[in-house]
Amino acid sequence: MPLITDRDLLLVEPSVFTAAATASATNILTATDAAVAGTTLSSATSDFDAADIDAAHVAVFDGEALEIISRLSATQLDISRPRAASTDVKVAPTAGSNKTLKVNTFARLIDRTQRDLLQALGMRDDDPELPLDADDVVNAADLGHVLALRVLSRAFAAAVALDPETASLADRAALYAAQADAAAASLAVLIDTDGDGIADQTRHLNVAVLKRI
Repeated sequence: MPLITDRDLLLVEPSVFTAAATASATNILTATDAAVAGTTLSSATSDFDAADIDAAHVAVFDGEALEIISRLSATQLDISRPRAASTDVKVAPTAGSNKTLKVNTFARLIDRTQRDLLQALGMRDDDPELPLDADDVVNAADLGHVLALRVLSRAFAAAVALDPETASLADRAALYAAQADAAAASLAVLIDTDGDGIADQTRHLNVAVLKRI
């Protein structure tokens, strides 16, 4: 089970979907007939059902990254500008028609980075003695925060490789790498090893910064 989705990345850094998608995201839908009225996004040529697009994804409408709150039909989505909480009032983006819509997902990068984090914690689902996976993390939201920061750092770092002349990409990669290290250094990950929902172990992501004197 992934600890985070594209929406979690959106809430931290919306620009990752416009500035870094080419380098490390997968495009699952592109349309040129998209329209927004209020908080409804429509595209007659799209099939959101077939693409399995839902609240885990992010829509980039006319260059603006938006939350997908729900799939209303095969051609309509309920959307909003990013909100702090899913219970907040929806915020309508600028209305428009015949605009470009892209739905890109960082699911591959999320999966790879989550696997790296779990292995750093000594957690493997194929361990013959004590198989553990993300479902066994009691404070999953805390680990998910570290995961989101590391995914953002990796996404912007990959974007730098494609576009080394854009300094802000490198700045964002470094910013999120530092934030991820700081969050990891202070995190105690609570693990349920016997499936009773109660933490039996506490593990740490060891982050050491060495400086030459």
